[in-house]
Amino acid sequence: MDADRRADYVERWARTLEAQGESRIAGRIYAHLATAAEPHLSLQELADQLAVSRASISTNTRRLIEIGLIARVPVPGSRGENYAADPEASRSMIERTVALARALEELSAEGVALQPKAITPGAQSLRLMTDLYGEIADALERAAKRRAGRRRSS
Repeated sequence: MDADRRADYVERWARTLEAQGESRIAGRIYAHLATAAEPHLSLQELADQLAVSRASISTNTRRLIEIGLIARVPVPGSRGENYAADPEASRSMIERTVALARALEELSAEGVALQPKAITPGAQSLRLMTDLYGEIADALERAAKRRAGRRRSS
C-alpha cells in the first residue's frame, strides 16, 4: 500500500469525524486500524505508528468503542489492550445518522407546528427539513434492513 496515499486517506477520515464532533485523532485511529495490514494493533503500536501519546490513544479508543467503530480484541499471551476496526462499524454509523436525522426531523416538525399556516422563509425551511430528514432516515433504515437480511441469508 502506498504510504502517502494511506496517510492522506487517514487524514481525510480524521477531518470527517472531526466535522461530526469527534476528535481528529479518533478519526486517525479508526482509519489507521481499518487500513492496517495487521488484523489488530496494540495501544503502544497505535501510539508509535500515529506519533501520538498513549494517553490520547487510550482516551480516543474508548470513545471509538463507545460509538461502535472499533473493538477491543483479546490476543492470547498479550497483557496490553489490542484494537481492531469493527467489521460492523457501518451499522453503528448508520444508526447514529438515522438518530440524528430523526431528531432533526422531529425538531423541524415541532417548529412547523408552532406556526402551521405560516408561509415565511423560516416556515418553508422547516417544512423542507422535516420532509428531507424524514426521507433520509427512512432510506437509511431500509438500506440497513436489506443489509441485515443479506447477512442472515449468507
